Amino acid sequence: MKTLFKKHISILTVFLIFACSSAYAQQSDYQIQQDFRAELSELLNRVELAVTAEELEEVSSEIDALQSEYSEHSEIINNALYPESFESTISSLREIRSTAYNNLSVIEQLNEQIDGLSAEMDEFRNRLTQMTQQTTSLQQQIERAEANERRQASLIRQYRQNIEQRDSFVSDFMQELLSKYHRMDASTQQEIAESVDRLDQNPLDMIRTIITEYIQIADQSPGLQTPDYVAMRAQHGYFMEVWNQIGERLTNTFAPDRPVQTRQEISDLLAAWLASVDNKLWDSMTTAFNQNGINLQPFITPDDFYTALNTFVDRAYEISLQSNNEADYEVFRNFRDFWNNTVKASWGEALITGNILTQAQIAAIDIKISDWGEAAQPTSNLMFILLLISIAVIILLVVLLIVRKK
Repeated sequence: MKTLFKKHISILTVFLIFACSSAYAQQSDYQIQQDFRAELSELLNRVELAVTAEELEEVSSEIDALQSEYSEHSEIINNALYPESFESTISSLREIRSTAYNNLSVIEQLNEQIDGLSAEMDEFRNRLTQMTQQTTSLQQQIERAEANERRQASLIRQYRQNIEQRDSFVSDFMQELLSKYHRMDASTQQEIAESVDRLDQNPLDMIRTIITEYIQIADQSPGLQTPDYVAMRAQHGYFMEVWNQIGERLTNTFAPDRPVQTRQEISDLLAAWLASVDNKLWDSMTTAFNQNGINLQPFITPDDFYTALNTFVDRAYEISLQSNNEADYEVFRNFRDFWNNTVKASWGEALITGNILTQAQIAAIDIKISDWGEAAQPTSNLMFILLLISIAVIILLVVLLIVRKK
């Protein structure tokens, strides 16, 4: 009986051991599942709350650690995640982190672009303000120096140099805009447009400022001459060329709420700028030709100017064909010298870039001038004089022979 009791005790003990082991195992498996879920949830929260790409780089390392720590319990975790699995859950976590990392990287790059653009705008605005102050100061000094021609001439030279520096500075600015935004893709354009409110002054504001100041310079500049206004028109032509290439992108990016209206506003300013330049340019060119004894018919457009040149040369050519005297040749030489030494040499490149004359039109005038020169060249009377002398000598010899015979 005692032996039988001991046997039952032994069996019960073994049963209890197995029961406890099973319960402990179940409790341990559950704890593993819970711990995994908790760490997974924590990493997901950190991904969602991350504000820098650096934070997400740290999360990547911790995902590796999580996978390494629980990989040996993958079967247990699979049971809790069904129909998902341990591996698919880790893979999804990596994808979520990777997407967030890429998004934050783009945002950080965009922030750098915006900050850089703001700094560039500030630097450009300060430099332009400084140039404007210099221009205004020189204008005032020129007006005060009217009684002193030598002093005024020196100030006008400085004033022209200031305008040339401004042209160069603005051209560099426009070239930079062209290189940045000419091939800008739609996604980048949209990203910058969404952040444009952060800019105190964007490129469109700067463009408005530049054009407005150029209009003031054209309207108010003292002591400027034809080459200066030709250069202004060339600057307008370059500005217009760049605007035509990137104006739509700039307005869509930096005026996303009203791009069409903004483009029209700037187009109107460009037209006003050209009108201000032309108002001075055509009068100045007419005066320059008149001062050199060349009276062209009136012109107020590039086409009018080209027509006036052709009309003058054609008429002079016809006159030279008919009269062919030294006075006509002097008219030719005067026009040829002014055309070659002033129009082509001093104004030529700016005439082309300012859309006043094309290279083909200049070449056509050159050909006509060459034909005019041949027609205007006075015919030599030497042969005619020699012929008369020969005839006179022959007549004299005949007379002498007749006298001798008598």
